[in-house]
Formats: sequence, C-alpha cells, structure tokens
Amino acid sequence: MIGILGRHGLNGLSASLGIGRTRGDAPPPRPEAVVSALREIGPVAVKFGQVLAMRSDMLSPQWTTALATLQDRVPAVPFAEVRHSLETALGAPVSDCFESFDETPLAAGSIAQVHAAVRKDGVPVIVKIRRPGIEEIVDADLRLLRRLARLAQRVNPAIARQRPDELLRFFAESLDREMDLSAEGNASDEIGAFLAGFGVETARFDWEASGRSINIQERVDGLPATDLEQLRAAGIDMAQVARTYAQAVLQMIVINGRFHADPHPGNILIKTDGTVVFIDFGAIGTLLPHRRDELVDLSLAIAGEDTATLAGILLRWAGDPPVDREALARALAGLIDRFKVSVLDQIDLGEVFSDVFRLLREFELSLPPDLALMLRTLLTAEGFVRRIEPRFDIGAELAPIARQLLRERVGFGELRDKARRTTALLGRAALNAPELVLELEKIVRSGRLPISLDRRDLQLLASGSRQRPLAGHHVISAALIIAAAILFEGQPTLAGTCAFASAIIIAVEWFRRK
Repeated sequence: MIGILGRHGLNGLSASLGIGRTRGDAPPPRPEAVVSALREIGPVAVKFGQVLAMRSDMLSPQWTTALATLQDRVPAVPFAEVRHSLETALGAPVSDCFESFDETPLAAGSIAQVHAAVRKDGVPVIVKIRRPGIEEIVDADLRLLRRLARLAQRVNPAIARQRPDELLRFFAESLDREMDLSAEGNASDEIGAFLAGFGVETARFDWEASGRSINIQERVDGLPATDLEQLRAAGIDMAQVARTYAQAVLQMIVINGRFHADPHPGNILIKTDGTVVFIDFGAIGTLLPHRRDELVDLSLAIAGEDTATLAGILLRWAGDPPVDREALARALAGLIDRFKVSVLDQIDLGEVFSDVFRLLREFELSLPPDLALMLRTLLTAEGFVRRIEPRFDIGAELAPIARQLLRERVGFGELRDKARRTTALLGRAALNAPELVLELEKIVRSGRLPISLDRRDLQLLASGSRQRPLAGHHVISAALIIAAAILFEGQPTLAGTCAFASAIIIAVEWFRRK
C-alpha cells in the first residue's frame, strides 16, 4: 500500500493515514493522483472511491468530481474461465439450458459480467455471472480498508470526526448485497410490486436458475434512456416520462422506504408506449421509519425557522461532535433566509443540497451513510429529469408527498402508535419498580442525590432558554398523549378523545407558527 501511494506522489497522504512517514511539509494530495492510486489498488478500492464520490457532505466538489470518474469497468473474464462457474450454478451444461448463448459479454464489472442468451423456450434473457474468485478478493480488500480506517482515525482527529468505521460498515453491507446476485432479483420483485402502482415495470427473474452466484432475468425490449434523440424520434412524451420517473423515485424513497439507489439513465429503459422500466437493482437504499420521522422533524424545523432544533438534528446525525452550536444555528438561519421566500415547487433541489453540503463541510459534520445515499439518489433523479425535460420541476412532485407526511405525523394512527410505545415504556418501568424503590431508599438514607450532566446538554439547554420559554401547550399535549396511552386498553373511546385533542393542539400551534 505504501509503495502504491508513493508511486503516485502521495507520501503525505500515507503519513496522514498512519502508514508511512514524510520529511518536511508534504504538498496536499491531488484528487487525480488519489483516483489513479485507487485504480491500482483494486476493484474494492474503486468501489469505495465511487461511494466517496457521493459524499458531498464530506468532500469538496473538486474531490467528488475526480472520484466520479472511477468507473466499475474492468476487462471481461474469458468465457472459458467462467463456464465452469456457470455450469456449476446451473447444474447442467450451458447447451442444455439455452438455445443460444453469447460468449462475448455485454458488459463486465468488478463483481460480475453479463451475457445475452436465449432460453430453450425462446425467451431472450440476460445472464449475470459472478467473477471467479471475487469473494476472496473482496474479503481481503475489505479487511485491509478496515485496518487502515482504524489506524487513520487513531492518528488523525480530522479523519476520526468523519467516522470511517461507520462508513466502511455501510460500504461492506452494500458490497455483500451486491455479491449476492439473488438479492438483485429479490429487490427487483419487491420494489417492482410497489412501482407497478405507478405504471412502472421491472425485469422478471427466472428463480429456478438464479442464486447467489448467478441470476437470469428477462431481456426487456425498450429504448435506453441515455438516447434522447431516439426517444424523441419515437414520439415518446418526455414530460410524461419525467413525471412518471420522478414520482416513482420519490414514492420509493418516502413511502415505500426501500428504493433503487442508482436510478441513472443507464439503468432506465423506455418502451415505445412510454412505459418506464427500472433495471439493475444491485444498489438498494433503505429509509427506516425513524429516519422518515427525523426528516419530518427537519422539515417542520425549517418551516418554523427553529434553528436550534434544526442544529440539534444535524448534530445528532453527525454523532454529536463538539461544535459551536450558536454559530451553526446562525449559519442555518442564513440558509433558511435564502430560501424562505420561495415555495417548495420553485426550489432548485440541487442548489439547496449544494448549500447544505457546503455548510456541513464548514462545520466538519457528516451525514449517516443511509441519508447520504438517499440524497445522492434524489440528486441523480433531479439531474435525469432536468436532462430529459428541462422545464420539469421535481420539487412540484415532492410537495404533495411532503404534505402527506405531515398529515400522517399529526394523524390519529401515528398518535396511537406512540401511545402503544409509551404504554410499553410504562410497563417496563413497572417491571423495574422494585429496583427503582431500592435506589430511592439509598438516596433517602444517604441524603445524597447523584447527578450526571453532559456539557453538550448544558449548552443545548442554554441556547434553548435564550430562544423561547417552555410553552404550556407542549406540556398539555404531552399529558394528553400519556393519558391516551394509559386509557388505551380499558377506555379506547376516551383514549381516542385525548389523542385527538392532543393532535388539535399540535396542529393549531404548528399553523400559528407558520
């Protein structure tokens, strides 16, 4: 590793990673040199560089642009070397399973390569087969990257703030899913069932022949979304394609919670009747319910210009590093001022994200990997729709989904779920009552009350008290929710009344602040 970095003039970088030494002040590493070194290190390093290219919250545009040039393209493995793996996975000779099989691959990546074939029943298919020995290569390279990350964060505080262990853990999980070729089929079927409601299609898989090292899917007859001239010549309504695509991506993320994480034009086909088809579900993102709640909280904080809450959410996402909260809140207030005169369907998402990422880099805050992947997916989607239909505004498609989330947030179903969770917490407290009584007895006998305070909590308390006093309506609504939780099992009608009253108080206060 030191030799590779040295060949590309990156001795200073190796020293900052804790694996080498440099004499004097080394010049800062050049992005192009790092890209060249990653290519030489191997396929896993290239894929990791592709992940870093998405992290505009961590890296400047100069770095993300350079890393984006890393392509997962490698020379194909000769078919003679693939044949054994293919026939082992099929359990039969290639000639017994296919009417014809093109030994020259359509494409080759670092994990697998793709061949065109025709099944015995005459159906054209795509056969994706994993490269021989790739599991051992990936395992060894991941162990090396993890060791480097642990060493680098011990010797370099700036790297430690970016939480490389978390980033690499997320990367390893994503890479493991990509190694399992059956996972692509599962994701295509599962997400495809959701997308069908929007008139969007996905490829069908042959599950009798697909497994971890091979998958076989139908070859979709469609035009590549990259060929705009051919699409327009076919008379396809590009505005409708943009609307369908945008709704599919947004609904996948926000409503379904599992989404195609790489919806670039190369993974989109358009049928001659205008039907949009998503292919290649190798990269999948997940937006868990608690993340969606956090995004709603973030939206409400922005709408209410509540910079203290907004700063708290960003800091929690970044792992609560020691940051000047007041300076962050002021910077966020300036950011909100820039966009509050615009309505949601007039905001350029790319511009918003660019400003947010610049602010995060300024305060050395990084997003959790799952959120970074979601934002990258949104930016990919916006870039695609602007390319195929420059007048289309993806923000207008996002507005009704955002309103739906807010309605869900103050709806009775959400309150009922919170009431159940509160009941569970009260139940656990009851089970622990004997231990609590013993602790209280110790306090009474000793006359001492042990208190533990975190400096960051004190800072948060101080900043919050300067901005606004504790509002009585928060106490009332909280009391009503707790009452609903207690009454839920025995008096459901009364519990529903309490929850409904709490929802009204929350809604009135929200609209008052608007």
